Amino acid sequence: MKDTDIFIFGDSITYGEGDNEKCGWVNRLRLNLETNTQRDFYVYNLGISGDISEGIRKRFDFEIQTRKDEENETIIIFAIGINDTQDINGKDRVTIEKFAENILYLIKQAKKYSNKILFIGLSKVDETKVVPVPWSQEKRYFNRKIIQFDNKLKEICQQNEIRYFYMYDKLTLDKLADGLHPNSNGHQIICDKIIEEIKILDKEK
Repeated sequence: MKDTDIFIFGDSITYGEGDNEKCGWVNRLRLNLETNTQRDFYVYNLGISGDISEGIRKRFDFEIQTRKDEENETIIIFAIGINDTQDINGKDRVTIEKFAENILYLIKQAKKYSNKILFIGLSKVDETKVVPVPWSQEKRYFNRKIIQFDNKLKEICQQNEIRYFYMYDKLTLDKLADGLHPNSNGHQIICDKIIEEIKILDKEK
């Protein structure tokens, strides 16, 4: 069986913010795969703090082409969108129409490299802590808007036969470190869920 490259695109949650124990769900995923599998998985954390769908759109091909091993299987995971929902000084950071356009573009590009593609849905926030965001007072996150964008993401994935994982109800507020980013327990929950998703993708041809 071939080795597998796993490319994970996202924002600060993907990067690992909030997990002081094991540096986030992606790193936990890598450690798990290194320990519990019979072949090599190469996990690439391509999360950038503050990133939005437009940012991933701009760097996607370069990130893949720089790292992809043509001898290996390829799995591509996207965990993006929550920063797109930001309200900045009362205005949308990204419109839902532009978000949809970016997601469709990423699906089209990802299909050039693999048919094993997963989008992770958006997680909820604790509005009492992120309206406004303490470290960036002009920004706000609202769950109603997160749900709206997440529904659009799910719809696009279904229409394009792309695997989508619903994350919104998986992290309760006590699993958030600061109202936005998961704490160590929250990151472990994400890791466990994505391991199951990877097992499903791994079986696909």
